[in-house]
Amino acid sequence: MNSQNRQWFYRKNNEQEKAIKAMIITAVAVGTRGDVNPLADLGREMIKRGHEFRILTSEAFRPLIEKKGVAFLKLDTDADHVMKYLVTDYKSDFDFMRGMFRLKKENPEFMEQTMDAVQGSDLVMYGTCAAFARHAAEYYRIPCARLFYSPMDPTRQYSLYSNEYDSEKVLKSYSGRVTGMNFMTMLALNKWRKSAGLPLWHLNDTYTEMNGRKVLTFYPTSPVLMPPDPSWGDHIHVTGYWYRPEDTEDYEEPEGLSGFLTSGDKPIFVAFGKAESPELAKLQVMMLQALKMTGIRAIVQAFQIPEKERVNTDQLYFIDEVPYAYIFEKVRAVVHHGGNTTNGLGLRAGLPTLVIALALDQYFYGRMDHHLGCGPEPLYIRKRMCTAQEIAASLMELVSGKYDQAAGSLSKIIRMENGIESAAKAIEEYYGQKR
Repeated sequence: MNSQNRQWFYRKNNEQEKAIKAMIITAVAVGTRGDVNPLADLGREMIKRGHEFRILTSEAFRPLIEKKGVAFLKLDTDADHVMKYLVTDYKSDFDFMRGMFRLKKENPEFMEQTMDAVQGSDLVMYGTCAAFARHAAEYYRIPCARLFYSPMDPTRQYSLYSNEYDSEKVLKSYSGRVTGMNFMTMLALNKWRKSAGLPLWHLNDTYTEMNGRKVLTFYPTSPVLMPPDPSWGDHIHVTGYWYRPEDTEDYEEPEGLSGFLTSGDKPIFVAFGKAESPELAKLQVMMLQALKMTGIRAIVQAFQIPEKERVNTDQLYFIDEVPYAYIFEKVRAVVHHGGNTTNGLGLRAGLPTLVIALALDQYFYGRMDHHLGCGPEPLYIRKRMCTAQEIAASLMELVSGKYDQAAGSLSKIIRMENGIESAAKAIEEYYGQKR
């Protein structure tokens, strides 16, 4: 299917046949697997509905995307550098800005690649670190959709920057975000905008409107963790998660895991992903110490633990790649950094959760988990590196049973959500209105 040869298809909607024109959607993602995988699952759903969907992102994610039958477009961005610059090296907003400019310097052709990718599209989707796609879409007069994995639209209910809930202080914590984003845009893109014949970007410009209309915005998380603010308007959708947890049928358990799972108390799962830094290496070693101190059985995915320490015992089993949706169904609780998708999968499985956060969005989900009674207070190593004793205390609290009921109740709610279908319907409705 292409822009010169579109086809019409029909779907039941409110018991009436409604004609929907097939779309070409291009999503642009700069981030980690947690940023790309939800888009790939949404893309697969849109393709089933008769649309064309492609994702412009790092080469590292090509297998993930193409396995789901979605078209991959290459953006010359190193996925490991994205993780390093924007996650492991992130301590302040200045660090984030510096990381984005380092990525820009590594790929000076990023706007040309984006222009080539989005040309001929009917809709351009982009996430937090890919806002440059909005400017390419503006050049071609293509409507956009934003997606965020943590709160970006102001509300008094919750915020990345405040530990409080439902207060004016929370709302005020959003102040300065728009100005900061616009300032960064002016530095990074005004030279390109001038060369493209677009007006220069200013401090009072906004990403929330385009061509006189509010921009379609998605939060692919559970409305329980991020209740939509009634003041936002119907262009903002908190849909539920964008993933298909059942996609674990081809996974083969490594030798020894089955025996470990059946040889004692149900273990917890500790997942620290592949991010690397001296701080994370220290944290992973301390986690190992804490587990040994408590005697809690655990399956551990921590790639920076020294090889000599990665010895399977009756208490500890070390594992490399494993689908989280698979292993979460076999453990009693989970410890991770707090990424949106990983956090959602754990809560979907009904697991009490301890978040040891690296960045603001992860700390936000750790706080929301605790606020909902699903886990201990998060540990935020960007504020202060925790000790092995503090980790041990949090682990004992995690498996105490006090969070089991709330986590089980939230699991039932999340399992009833269908974020992918909700997002797909919202896109089709928006597109129908636009046409």
